[in-house]
Amino acid sequence: MLPLSNQLDLVSYILNIKYDEAKTAYNKEIEDSIAEKVINQLENHEPVAYITGRREFYGREFLVSRDTLIPRVETEILVEEVIKEFRDSKNLEIIDICSGSGAIGLTLMQEIDVSFLTLLDIDGAALEISKQNACMFNICKNVEFICSDILNYTTLKKYDIVVCNPPYIAENEYKTLQEEVKKEPYHALVAEDNGLIFYKKILSNFKNLCKSNGVMFFEIGAEQAQSVLGYAEICNLYAECIKDYSGNDRVIIVRNSKRGN
Repeated sequence: MLPLSNQLDLVSYILNIKYDEAKTAYNKEIEDSIAEKVINQLENHEPVAYITGRREFYGREFLVSRDTLIPRVETEILVEEVIKEFRDSKNLEIIDICSGSGAIGLTLMQEIDVSFLTLLDIDGAALEISKQNACMFNICKNVEFICSDILNYTTLKKYDIVVCNPPYIAENEYKTLQEEVKKEPYHALVAEDNGLIFYKKILSNFKNLCKSNGVMFFEIGAEQAQSVLGYAEICNLYAECIKDYSGNDRVIIVRNSKRGN
């Protein structure tokens, strides 16, 4: 059985109505050809977001494609933590690393006072989707899109906020994923070094990426907290872990010094 949100998304897509209208769309006729196409896609484990080309994230609808990771509700925890810390700050500069559809960075740009946003992703096709999302929200003006691999990327610019939901699934865990998840881009899911390579690279570049009071926010896998916290300590950084709605370790927050110092 599909989650209710996916059911509503499919109904709104099939009937070509707004998402909210799908909740009361009773006794509506569905074209057999469209219904058959969708059923075939579902039987082939196609994710609902790829069928409809969209996914709701933090109350907004984002365009997605097979070139982008599908935004997930657990990632909203990362967004909430950034907002909590910076809701009263002004003229913030943010970089969203491994940005995909741009859901994290573009959401923050609309929730807090951001003067400049960098979206960085290795996949040019994913960046094109993020450009479409930025234009859809009318916030292209102060957004730059960089196609690069963060493992080889250097920057002269420093940021107040670094956010990153990197690939973090270990290579030997990939075969255990649900078939629907395997439809998402492999390079957006799987990372070397038991899924830790991106955390280590970005943490080791903390001083190059962050301003003096800058903060990094990472999404992590449920079993990765101790490894990431431990590497932050090796880098002489101060980190804490935030759990998600299910009680799983989900977000790591990293600073140059203890909070309040």
